[in-house]
Amino acid sequence: MNTLPSYNSESSELPKWQQPEKMAGRVVLLGVAGAAVYYWGVILPFLVDMVFDTVKLGIGLATLFVLFLLATNKRIHAGLWYAGQRILRTMAGIFVNTDPIGIMEDYIRNTEKEARKMDAEVTNIEGAHELVKRKLAANTTQMQEYLSLASAATRQGEKDMAESYASRAAQIQDYNQRLMPMATTTANVTVVMRQILKAALRQIDGSKFKVGLLKDEYALVKRTSSGMRAAMNILRGDPDKKYFFDLATDRVAQDMAQQLGQIKQAMRYSQDFVKEMDIQNGVMSEKGQRLLEKYQKGDFNAVLNEKPQQTQSILTTKKASDDAYSSLLD
Repeated sequence: MNTLPSYNSESSELPKWQQPEKMAGRVVLLGVAGAAVYYWGVILPFLVDMVFDTVKLGIGLATLFVLFLLATNKRIHAGLWYAGQRILRTMAGIFVNTDPIGIMEDYIRNTEKEARKMDAEVTNIEGAHELVKRKLAANTTQMQEYLSLASAATRQGEKDMAESYASRAAQIQDYNQRLMPMATTTANVTVVMRQILKAALRQIDGSKFKVGLLKDEYALVKRTSSGMRAAMNILRGDPDKKYFFDLATDRVAQDMAQQLGQIKQAMRYSQDFVKEMDIQNGVMSEKGQRLLEKYQKGDFNAVLNEKPQQTQSILTTKKASDDAYSSLLD
């Protein structure tokens, strides 16, 4: 089969000098390329400024959007408030213990530290008391020696030596009289401080027991409260999550209703089609039966003059089809 050549095929086979539009297009492209190369030093800064200005515009719009949310959204306000409290509490926790149990434990540790210092001080006072006692004993011995020497010098008639030894013994006696109150004071202070230390240690032990009991009770209460909080969250529900749950439920219900509507509409269309097909099949079946009966009886010429009729069986078929589709739609 021969085909006629088209105008396009003829024009494509023309020489290039007979295609001015192509030549003009190439000239224009070359001119644009040359201008771009010539003015590249002007175009490039313009493109760079445009890109950076676009980026700055995007950052500015994003900043305005964030500020708008901060000014209007209550949930963001609440989140920022709780975040600020958490940050300040964390910063305070770096320098100060904010846990109630930790505060009590710190108090007990400080009390134990002071008790150890007090025990060391009591030991020092007891050591000072022992030194005073030894000094008194040594002075008493020395005083007895001076008195013996003074007595011997008196017997030998050395009055000056006797007076010197007696004077020394009197000085030692005066020294001992001054040390005696200090010895009594150190002894009394040692007894008192020992009593205070015992009471403090008993108090520390009682505080440890109390804090340990409170710690266990607090842990149990926190676990119980956590369980009850979970139960209350189940019973009451989180308002925000409940809101989104209701939205999702409504969305699913709407989607199901739409899909059921589409299914029912498709079933109605198919019902009409099947009805029509049932009617046509019933008519043709009845007509074929009548033709067959008349042909078997030999009355074939009457077949050509027969008019189509709707019989009771066709109506029965139509009614059964309608009932079946009605039950499906319900």
